[in-house]
Amino acid sequence: MARDTFKALEPLVARAISAGEAEFDGERDRVTWNKRLALSRAPDAVVAVHSAEEVAATIRFAAANGFKVSPRGGGHNYQASALRDGGILLNLGALNTVEIDRGALTARVGVGIQGHPLSEQLAAAGLAFPVGHCVDVALSGYLINGGFGWNSGEWGAACANVEAIEMVTAAGEIVLASADRHAELFWAARGAGPGFFAAATAFHLKLHPLPATAYAWRAAFAASSAPALADWLTAATAAAPAGTEVGCFLFAHWDTGEHAIVLRVSACGDSEAEARDKVAPFVSPPPVARKIGDAKGEALPFTELFKLSPMPSGKRVAADHAWSDAAVGDLLMAVHDLPAPSADSTVDIVAFGGHTPVAVPRDAALTVSGGTGVGIYGLWDDPADDEVNRAWVRRVDEALAPYRTGRYVGEADLTLEPGRRAECFTPDALARLDALRRRYDPDGLFAVWP
Repeated sequence: MARDTFKALEPLVARAISAGEAEFDGERDRVTWNKRLALSRAPDAVVAVHSAEEVAATIRFAAANGFKVSPRGGGHNYQASALRDGGILLNLGALNTVEIDRGALTARVGVGIQGHPLSEQLAAAGLAFPVGHCVDVALSGYLINGGFGWNSGEWGAACANVEAIEMVTAAGEIVLASADRHAELFWAARGAGPGFFAAATAFHLKLHPLPATAYAWRAAFAASSAPALADWLTAATAAAPAGTEVGCFLFAHWDTGEHAIVLRVSACGDSEAEARDKVAPFVSPPPVARKIGDAKGEALPFTELFKLSPMPSGKRVAADHAWSDAAVGDLLMAVHDLPAPSADSTVDIVAFGGHTPVAVPRDAALTVSGGTGVGIYGLWDDPADDEVNRAWVRRVDEALAPYRTGRYVGEADLTLEPGRRAECFTPDALARLDALRRRYDPDGLFAVWP
């Protein structure tokens, strides 16, 4: 029955594959990054579009036929939030054009463009944007969630660098939302995450001059050295400039396999000397800490920072997140003795110089952040290992509970309990989001919170 229903949509969009067709399971798997969840939910159809007009046609079709809609940009979401039971999974990945106005320091980009190709195109024009840390993160969910990416210590949260958003409402209307037009939609689109109630199709970005260089320093230590490192790491972070990104990662060392602490400190500058000075507080760790291999420092282009943050694809994933205003060293001590069952899993403690919170927009749904973010990422291959890895994520999150001040909606596991979303927003912001959803999507066309 669903197949016959979707035949009417096929002439209006690039592609529509309904449940029961031979290609459906493969397509559902292809557009879902977390392979643990790729086949766990079954939409009625996966619809791919190539334009805002096709998005509008799909939304009007869904409303007329009683289907919900769940937009998907790049699919890089730990909870597979775009994948729902029933309704239409709206694949926006082909909306990936980039139009740069070098003189105005702006760009209009499709929501499906991924961070690495966008950075390369901007760099060719001498420009840059705080894209996500992983190469395959599309701007769609990244910006709707808020976005904390490369050089955000200098440039602020990514959505603070968005001047307008093209979107299609639940009424099937194509609108341009900004601070001056459709201001409430613009407010919600910058930080609502999977609770947003429209389909963004393009972003108008405020750009920055391309940093002349970046500098990164990295050293690895045995995880048992945490007590020797903690106070020093806190002091070094406090002494560094706000634009310095401090990464403290816990995972199985790539050479030895032992549970390790890897410090990765990076900064951008107008010269190598300036960038190097920003990481200088970290280059002399306590000699009593047991190193694994030699420390390494290198200058590299801004567009190559991605290589410092590998995230393997094709994995089964469980993840969570905590914001904290605690010292980096305290957070390290809370979790250093919790090795993951999988060699690919990691706990990422990320702060900025001076323990300075990343600047968020003055008026946007993104209302909760902190001086330090902790991402907990379980990644593995065998379905038989699902429960032990998910239990590890929960155990690390529990260890962070005394220090937690909130969660990032883009990475928190909202599926665990409905109250989780309240940790991602101020009470006023969450109430405003709920009221705006009732106003702009009164019939609940867009899928609700996971």
